[in-house]
Amino acid sequence: MIADVGGATTDVYSMADGLPTQMNALLSGLEEPFAKRTVEGDLGMRYSAMGILSSMSPSEISHYNKMGIDIVKEASKRFEVIDFISQTDTDYIVDDILAAKCVDTATSRHVGTLKGVYTPLGIMYYQVGKDLTKTNYFIGTGGVVISSKDPKNILNRAIKVESKAMELRPTSPKFLLDKDYILSAMGLLSMDHPEIALKIMKKHITEI
Repeated sequence: MIADVGGATTDVYSMADGLPTQMNALLSGLEEPFAKRTVEGDLGMRYSAMGILSSMSPSEISHYNKMGIDIVKEASKRFEVIDFISQTDTDYIVDDILAAKCVDTATSRHVGTLKGVYTPLGIMYYQVGKDLTKTNYFIGTGGVVISSKDPKNILNRAIKVESKAMELRPTSPKFLLDKDYILSAMGLLSMDHPEIALKIMKKHITEI
């Protein structure tokens, strides 16, 4: 899986068949594509900063206020000045908070979900969407992730948590960072020179 947190959108990609991995789960609806991309137009660090804010609960906003961070003001500032560049420690902390929310919400929208149904044989689950619990690698890219002092903390928001137990999120992936922002270029290069592109990616996309 890949999370690309940008100024206007957050894109999530998955390369997996996504078929049920639980013994008591059945696929419901159409099978999704092996290569899937979702684009969240309301989750962007600058153009869509107010969308990030609207996805936060009142308790989350209150939590940051107690930390001394006016997340409403900070999101508004980034929306009003779309070329805003973080300079202070607080700026970078806020960017990490917003980016983590982007990854969390975008992952919820990308992965499949389970719905329990009681039957004479016990509880069964209908799976809608892709089961991505067995994801091996989760790659982070996008300016805010690459520039973060703790990118793993941002990407960690994609993993399975008890509060979202019915979402088929990755359980224990290795986290990688596109530190030199080369993924898009390697996608183009791979069309003619796939082995060279793979070699470059193995060199520049590092585990964190």
